[in-house]
Amino acid sequence: PTRPSQSPRTALVSRTPHSGTRVHHFAMRSSTQFAVSAAVAATAVSTGASSSDCLGFDTCPDFPQPYGPGSYPTSYNYTGTFPSDFVWGLGTASYQVEGAYNEDGRGASIWDTFTGANTVGMVGSVCNETPCPINEAQFDKGATGNVACDQYHQYKEDVKLMVSLGLKNYRFSIAWPRVVPTGSVADGVNELALQYYDNLINELLANGITPYVTLYHWDLPQALLNSGNATNPTYGWYETDENGHPNAKVVDHFVDFAKICFGRYGDRVKTWLTFNEAWTFLYLGSGSGKAPGIAEYNNVSTYPYIGGHNVLIAHAKAVKLYRDEFQASQGGSIGITNNCDWREPASEADVDVGAAARGVEFWLGWFADPLYFGDYPESMKRVVGDRLPTFTAEESALVKGSADFFGLNHYGTGWVTNSEDPEWMEIHGVVSEEGFPQAESIWLFGAGWGLRKLLNWVNLRYGNPDIFVTEGGWSLPADSAAEAQHDLDRTGYYANYTSEILNSIVEDGVNVKGYFAWSLMDNFEWERGYVERFGVIFNDFAFGTDENTATNQTHQPTAGSQVRTPKDSACWLSQLWQTNSLLDPDFQC
Repeated sequence: PTRPSQSPRTALVSRTPHSGTRVHHFAMRSSTQFAVSAAVAATAVSTGASSSDCLGFDTCPDFPQPYGPGSYPTSYNYTGTFPSDFVWGLGTASYQVEGAYNEDGRGASIWDTFTGANTVGMVGSVCNETPCPINEAQFDKGATGNVACDQYHQYKEDVKLMVSLGLKNYRFSIAWPRVVPTGSVADGVNELALQYYDNLINELLANGITPYVTLYHWDLPQALLNSGNATNPTYGWYETDENGHPNAKVVDHFVDFAKICFGRYGDRVKTWLTFNEAWTFLYLGSGSGKAPGIAEYNNVSTYPYIGGHNVLIAHAKAVKLYRDEFQASQGGSIGITNNCDWREPASEADVDVGAAARGVEFWLGWFADPLYFGDYPESMKRVVGDRLPTFTAEESALVKGSADFFGLNHYGTGWVTNSEDPEWMEIHGVVSEEGFPQAESIWLFGAGWGLRKLLNWVNLRYGNPDIFVTEGGWSLPADSAAEAQHDLDRTGYYANYTSEILNSIVEDGVNVKGYFAWSLMDNFEWERGYVERFGVIFNDFAFGTDENTATNQTHQPTAGSQVRTPKDSACWLSQLWQTNSLLDPDFQC
């Protein structure tokens, strides 16, 4: 990773004509093993070709608004006030912050396996002897969530830190393998885990902080994905019936887990998210850098679509359960959060506009269209063909309408040029981030106006739903609290993005109800381990020895002495929350 070459504190001022240079959005990708072959894609396209020049569409889409080609902002406005009920928050995920991976009865997760953590003897483990193998896609070899931010032990101190910032809303996830070690409630529920989340929720509420809870943030119990188990093979989200239709036992296990959580915490938790970023843990988890990343499912031409269908059914069944048994008495709301980077046409040409539209529909529409229309996007059905599962009438009715609000994670933006080849995600488009400022992360390129365009897209397509932006953030390198302190690029990112959120509300009539910055603190950044930092609080991981990692054991987080130090962006956000008004990125606390 390298430092940004251009500050996100400035808007994109100009852009040269598209060069045609391909800039990959994600690093872990193999053109031979993971890409969809041109022959496969051509077969699908030939069965569903449209009459327009834009593949997948009967007529080419209009150029997305509110900014037309060449009219992108060269600066942002930092004055204006948000609606009085606007929700501001910060977020984390269980595997990224909790640690205590082998304490108090927690079972093994697919991320323990992916990182090569020592899971020998743990419930659900697929490792029989140390060192446990590290998935080749794990960039930061030896990094695990074994200790991470040690929040399992430091949650009271973390809540005090939240209070010092004036934080009023905290989004976190409940670790399924901690609560249900095998993933199956029939095998037993871990009371110590339930008590931990009781304690965390109670501590938050006692300090005036509202919990927003995600049920699944990628840490599938490993026991539910073990096709090699001779007596009880399990296939995670990838399972089908004898006819090839998605039909996973994990669906009902997830609903059982959700029921435990609703019943235990629903008297205090009033906003639930079933899944976080299904696109990420399925598409990237099928061979492109995320867990599980195992050979038998590393085929993005089929398995993400099977898994996606199962996840949508699991989501819808959990929502139905909540509405049938809990919502009336508990008074909460429930949804799912999906992610999408904005895809902007590289030119006014119809084919580029169509390619960009496919880029959004094949990413966000894949998981959002079924919630509102009961089916996948027509463009996606035409291009992907029969590799995309078909909803039965019962499934369509179950999924349609299964969200009380629209959860959206958004980070960056890219240009799209039409291509005759399938390319990444089969959108028949090449993505470039030319001219955009880049974060430390190789995939993150900032443009506040891209968020405004995406919000408008959601608003127009889905009938003006209530939208909560549940993640957004900027990664920067730092080896010390002093180096991390003046994170002006991160502050600039938040200033530009919040400016465009307010524009979408005031000028475009979009019902944006809240924004959760990512993240509360530096944490385990998945396959990038501890190389990248997204937190508004610097975390000194107290690097030392962890003998339960497979390599690099002497430079890993340790428990008991980690120190958190707020960065300038934390102070900036605190002022934003307090005033509920836009803030100049140069504001000094």
